[in-house]
Amino acid sequence: MTWLRDVDRWFIDEVLPHRAAFGRQAARLVAPGDAEDLVQEAYARAIDASQQREIANPRGFVMTIIRNLAHERHRRAAVVRFEHLADMEAMDFADGAPDQFAIVAGQIELSRLMELMETLPPQARTVVQLRRFEGMLPRDIAVRMGLSVSTVEKHLAKGLAILACALQETPPQQSEGPTISRLWQRRRNQVN
Repeated sequence: MTWLRDVDRWFIDEVLPHRAAFGRQAARLVAPGDAEDLVQEAYARAIDASQQREIANPRGFVMTIIRNLAHERHRRAAVVRFEHLADMEAMDFADGAPDQFAIVAGQIELSRLMELMETLPPQARTVVQLRRFEGMLPRDIAVRMGLSVSTVEKHLAKGLAILACALQETPPQQSEGPTISRLWQRRRNQVN
């Protein structure tokens, strides 16, 4: 048989005659249904070994591979058993949608922001509305308003600075006490 490789001859002559012993060894180490798979994997590793002809005890070599593969399977099974994990759909995941408190707090802060927007100088208010609410680019705003891009950027910076200062200085509808944002953060920290 000239089509056989050297490793094939070694496997047929030295390893295959012990297949019954390999099957018994594998059946002792893993579940009976997995024993044949373990033996086949051991065969594949034995064939992949370099210099098979130099192995003094091929039967012992394959038995060692079977034992090591079985230990590897048991170790992996002890770390994570995917079969025992609950169905992902049955797991209780937190809903990412905001609750009613967050919605109301957002509405209050939005209405407050809209009130503060009315206090801005007219051009700064228009630039902030176009940029932040409509998403227009500064160059498009400049064309629309007949201003230079740098003037648009200055109005935007001025308007945002005024809003930021106003939002920090005056709490919503209260002269004292925590803001809605702080109440929301406190509530979220208590839940978590």
